[in-house]
Amino acid sequence: MKKTSFPRFTTVGAAILGAGTLVLTGCSASAPAAPGSAGGATPGPASSAAAGTCGSLPTGTANDPNGLLAGVPKEIAAGYNLYPYEIRKSAWADYKSKKTDGFTAGIVGMPPASPFIASMSEAIRSSLKANGVKIVGDFAPDDPSNVPLQLQQFNEALSLKPDVIIYTAIAPEPSVDLAKAAHDAGIPLVAAQIPIDSEYAVSVTRNTPLAVAQVTAGTVGALGGKGTVLRVEGIPGIPASTFANLGIDAVLDNCPEVKVTGSVTGFFQPAKAQAEVQKFLATNPAGVDAVLQAGTMGVGIRSAFEESGMDVPPIADDGSSHGFSSWALANPDYPFFGTTTPSVRTGEAVVDVALRILKGEGPKINQIVEPSVIVSRENLAKVADRSWDHNDLTDLAGAPEDYLPTDRLNEFFAHPGK
Repeated sequence: MKKTSFPRFTTVGAAILGAGTLVLTGCSASAPAAPGSAGGATPGPASSAAAGTCGSLPTGTANDPNGLLAGVPKEIAAGYNLYPYEIRKSAWADYKSKKTDGFTAGIVGMPPASPFIASMSEAIRSSLKANGVKIVGDFAPDDPSNVPLQLQQFNEALSLKPDVIIYTAIAPEPSVDLAKAAHDAGIPLVAAQIPIDSEYAVSVTRNTPLAVAQVTAGTVGALGGKGTVLRVEGIPGIPASTFANLGIDAVLDNCPEVKVTGSVTGFFQPAKAQAEVQKFLATNPAGVDAVLQAGTMGVGIRSAFEESGMDVPPIADDGSSHGFSSWALANPDYPFFGTTTPSVRTGEAVVDVALRILKGEGPKINQIVEPSVIVSRENLAKVADRSWDHNDLTDLAGAPEDYLPTDRLNEFFAHPGK
């Protein structure tokens, strides 16, 4: 198997993924979407800057050496720009279960350390049950850092010989071998939210680098392509931070007049981000023209400027919250660029993919990737409520039907509805 050219993550760094990538992907529950809902995220840029200029997005950057994305509509293929893992033909493309009903599933997830994981995991369970799938094993380690226990639990789930395994990995890299083991046992593996770099798993996830690039592009575009920025890192060395940095760097490469004047680490925690940004501002009283961040820390960063007696500059707000979006609504001249991710629909889509594989619909590729919904002044009033507390950290879930609706999901399968 060809290895993707992508940074390797330490075991400790990958273990923290439960506290990093998870908060990047949202926290609030949303109402379930009805089957066949219209909608779908679009990968359109948050900025209309000309290609190659500051505020533009890179195009044609999908890791698709075999041209497999030619088999999906162009608007879906565009959603893979900047996605780091190689797109491969799915090892389950020609698979069909010998059974037609009475399916069983094993779940290997994460502890509900974040509301997003708790909500997504419950949606997976309820969707399986609603579709008549018996859960024969439901495992999660005691905390998001216990990688060895989760790997052990995966092997335990494998020994139960379910028809499918749904897996949210703490550490994606060692999970590559688990995906191969599941394939050797004839058990499809669906990776929920945390992608696995393997043709033996079908990952259902969002494109974090592209989302961060989109909100970064909008933010620097609001500066007119010149000015000073502060970068707020998540947790250095884990996939969530590395993915975010890919998106930020891809945009800044076209911005020679945007100068990074400082960098602090917020650990994806608004309170920590606020404290670190306030320290920066105390020694940099001129402030900055914008802030580029790894995600979910927008309220804390905004508060740091307010507490320092400074105007709030544009802040790239991947992983938007109720608090920041409602504050932006109350400040109509503020240039806002953020993202949403509905947790319940994520769980539903994962189960939908699992059932499609079992029924022989044939996944075309190993990575089912959805671009995030971009929130800007144009649609902010549709997804946010002015009455929300401006410090409410609840994530902006958005409309569940915007995430992999049935008609869009059909495009990833050779025989949809079979």
